[in-house]
Order: sequence, then C-alpha cells, then structure tokens
Amino acid sequence: MSDGTPTWLKLVLQAERLVGERVEAAVHSDTYFDLTTRARRTTARLARTTEGVSRRLLHLANLPAGTDVRRLREQLSRMERRLVDLSKELDELSAREHELD
Repeated sequence: MSDGTPTWLKLVLQAERLVGERVEAAVHSDTYFDLTTRARRTTARLARTTEGVSRRLLHLANLPAGTDVRRLREQLSRMERRLVDLSKELDELSAREHELD
C-alpha cells in the first residue's frame, strides 16, 4: 500500500494543504486588502512624521537634513549638465574660429 513517500512527508504535506488553503483564502479576502492598505498608509504617515521631526532636530543643531542634501545634489547635477553644455558650445566656437583662420 505504501507508495514510498515517508510518513513525515505525508504529514507535512497534509498540514501544508490545511494551512495553505486558509492562508490563501485570507490573502484573497477584502479584509486582507483593507488591512494592507491601512498598514501602508500608517507606515507612510509614520515615515513622514519621523522625517519631519528628524529634519527639525537637525536644523536646530544647524546640520543639513536628507532633503537639504537631496536638493543640493539636484542643483549640482543641473550645474554639471549646464557646464557640459557650455563646454560643448565653447569647443564648437573654437573649432569655427580655427576653420576661419
């Protein structure tokens, strides 16, 4: 009668089937999606609050916050792009002058 499958494996598979069906049913329920949405919103709100508090504390200590650093990086990137554009323009102007000479 035995198909060669160990008894412990049969028990594990039965338990997995029993638990798996319930978990799958729960994950596909409206309640699960509502709870997931609330958890994400709460996490986002908590992150914003924490970031705001840490930003204020850093500014009180006269230190830059992450948003300050991010803003400076963006400005630096824009300046670097502009510098590359100006360098290209200068190279083109220089090449035209050499052609005219």
